[in-house]
Amino acid sequence: MSPAGAHLEVWLLTAIEAAMAGGAVLRSHWPQPRQVHEKGFRDWVTSADVAAQDAIVAVIRRHHPDHRVRAEEGEGDEEATSGVVWVIDPLDGTTNFARRFPCFAVSIGLLVEGEPVVGAIYDPLKEMLFTAARGRGAFLNGRPIRVSAVDHLEQALIGLDWGHRNETRERILGWLSRLAVRCQTVRAIGSAALGMAYVAAGWLDLYFHFALQPWDVAAAAVIVREAGGSLHRPDGAPWSLRDAAAVVGNGRLERAVWALLGDSV
Repeated sequence: MSPAGAHLEVWLLTAIEAAMAGGAVLRSHWPQPRQVHEKGFRDWVTSADVAAQDAIVAVIRRHHPDHRVRAEEGEGDEEATSGVVWVIDPLDGTTNFARRFPCFAVSIGLLVEGEPVVGAIYDPLKEMLFTAARGRGAFLNGRPIRVSAVDHLEQALIGLDWGHRNETRERILGWLSRLAVRCQTVRAIGSAALGMAYVAAGWLDLYFHFALQPWDVAAAAVIVREAGGSLHRPDGAPWSLRDAAAVVGNGRLERAVWALLGDSV
């Protein structure tokens, strides 16, 4: 077993503890008045984001003071990839949270030399905890999960999210105009981490997003892969953490998607 492999269980326990700590903060803030600030175009941050991140980082620092941290709200080294790095989104689905739409999560991934190896995604309102460590399977509240067996687009439930920029939304609309008339139906989630976790659980068959940040997908990438799913770039090439666009699927529908979309990918 490699040194990283020997530590996976310990790291996973830390990810779970940190996700639960962040989730507890979000749950406590949920009924309270919102303090919302605009970071950029269609990009918000709330006081809950910051408070949850503080709680998460405190857990990680306590257990692993020598590890680096990369977090959405400016904590740690924003460019860190080498070595062991925690990648944190304290509130994935900030717009949902700010508008009291109850679909958001904490996302905590761990990278070793740039590769996701541990993930925990926690929905504190529904008390759903998705977890995985490389080579050890994917779980929801401790029970194994697996991607769906759907292999025809006509039966597929597809998820997506929009991104902030108009150019991104126009690209998504191009995909949607072709896919929506072929699949069973489409859902916009509002939380990339949950959208991908739902693929891992078999609730969605395919999910796509063209404006991802590393903290959106670091945890989900492990969970999806351990559940038997796949991540690709829109052109069908293998996805990596450097890619902003991802198509996340059950491994059975992707070929039909590329065939349908052709040169529009």
